[in-house]
Amino acid sequence: MAMCKKCGARKRRWPRSCSRCRFDADPVDAAAAAADMAVAAGLLGWIRRGVMGVVRLVQRTLD
Repeated sequence: MAMCKKCGARKRRWPRSCSRCRFDADPVDAAAAAADMAVAAGLLGWIRRGVMGVVRLVQRTLD
């Protein structure tokens, strides 16, 4: 059995959090982190669309 780095409790496997630390997480922090990821993913989508538009414009110009 592995030991938790946060509280020192025994836990089952590495990817899983221990039973003590699992419930200590603040749901508001988790929601904020998810929102930040969604914003970043949306921003990356817009950047990708812009780059693809420039690539298409260059291809049309060269053809």
